[in-house]
Amino acid sequence: MNKELKNRIFNIPQDVMDIINHTIITLNGESSSGMMRAKKLLQDRKVKYSQLKRIIHDLQNTDKYKDRTKYNLYGGDRMLNWGKQFLKGERDLIKNKKELTKKTNEISNMDGVRKNPYLKKHKKNFDFKLPTNLIKSNSYKNSIGSLSDMKLFEEIKKIKNLINY
Repeated sequence: MNKELKNRIFNIPQDVMDIINHTIITLNGESSSGMMRAKKLLQDRKVKYSQLKRIIHDLQNTDKYKDRTKYNLYGGDRMLNWGKQFLKGERDLIKNKKELTKKTNEISNMDGVRKNPYLKKHKKNFDFKLPTNLIKSNSYKNSIGSLSDMKLFEEIKKIKNLINY
C-alpha cells in the first residue's frame, strides 16, 4: 500500500497552517525544536506522504502538555487528526480499488488473464538447482560428497543381509 502513496504530495489545510503560523509568531524569533520544519511547511503548504507519516509519529510521541510549543509547531491536534483521517481515507481508496478489481476478476472468470491486485511483482530465483546425481545427498545445495563418503553401498548390503536373515 505504501508503494501507491510513496511519492504523493498533499496540500495542508488552512486551519493547520494558521496554528503553525500563530505558534511561530508567538515565539518572537526565539529558536525552538521543530522551527525549521514549521517554516518549511508554511513555505511549501504541501507535505509528502513520508513526511506526513513522520509528523504524525512525532505528534503522537510528543507530550502536548510539557512541550506545547513544539507540539503546536508540528501542527497540534488539528494536524494529528487531519493527518490520520486523510491517510486512512487514501489507504482505504487503494484497498477498495484492489478489492473491486479482485471481485471483478472473480465475477468475470478472468483470474488467469488479469493480474491479482494483491500480489507483488517478484523475480524467480533460479539459484536452486536439482542435483544431477540423485545418489548423492541433496540435503544441502552445495553438497558434493562422494559415494564412498556416504557409505551408501555398505548400508545397502546391511539392509540386504537383514532381509535375508
